[in-house]
Amino acid sequence: MFSRFANNFKKDDPDERRFFQRKVHGILSRLNPDQIFTLGDDPSVIEGDGLVYGLTNLHSKFLLTRQSEGELEELITQTFKGLSAISRPDLDLPWEEAKNFLMPQLMPEAFVQMAPVALVSNPFVDGVALGFVVDAEASYSYVNVDMRDKWEVDVDKLYEVAFENLHQRSQGIQMMAFPGENGFFIINTQDGFDAVRLLSPEMRQVVEEHIGSPFFAGVPNRDFLICWSAGGDEDFQQKMRQQISSDFDEQAYPLSGRALEVSQNGYIAFASASEPDSRAASADLN
Repeated sequence: MFSRFANNFKKDDPDERRFFQRKVHGILSRLNPDQIFTLGDDPSVIEGDGLVYGLTNLHSKFLLTRQSEGELEELITQTFKGLSAISRPDLDLPWEEAKNFLMPQLMPEAFVQMAPVALVSNPFVDGVALGFVVDAEASYSYVNVDMRDKWEVDVDKLYEVAFENLHQRSQGIQMMAFPGENGFFIINTQDGFDAVRLLSPEMRQVVEEHIGSPFFAGVPNRDFLICWSAGGDEDFQQKMRQQISSDFDEQAYPLSGRALEVSQNGYIAFASASEPDSRAASADLN
């Protein structure tokens, strides 16, 4: 049965945001009676266990469901279970085991700054960082400085191993290619690593084979990568940029609403025609 608040939420309505925050707070408190969660002034977050948990991604996912109370409870269970990947990482996993599950991942810089532990990361473009996760079958952990030090490996080694794993995991994934003057290329597996595939030399080579080089790209959210021909007409270019901006606003795990340019030598930067975007990507902790 649908709840009485089914289909009531409008993305930018502060009163409904507050109602959603209170609803999440009630379910969290019931599911975790030993923890105390508090409502802050900002309706897009909940505080608990010394951490600030963003609700934007949870809200975006909820809007894609039938918006029943049962579905909300299931999303909350999944979302807040994953928070242990940051607050209580598995520090006992030895390098010889962890390296088999090490993966690169793009994440908002604000996410890195708000994490309760120091995460291993490098800047990618303004507002977006490259970090690492251990994506094992039974656990999921963001790689922090303590883990790296215990493993006695440097960032270069993490980068080498993670991108080799990404390359191997990308074999056989579904990709959509549309060659031509207004050609474009899409990866949307939703495995958590779609956007970061732009940094894979092997994946860029595949893209170039279909739409040429240099090309433009967008990483509006973690689970989406779109690349398109730099030779496309003006209307096509504008539509691509508008779609990236919309996806950044509306989808879960947002990264950047600006277009990127990928040069023939693999250098990636904001496209010159892409205006600065004052919006900051969500710093949600899951």
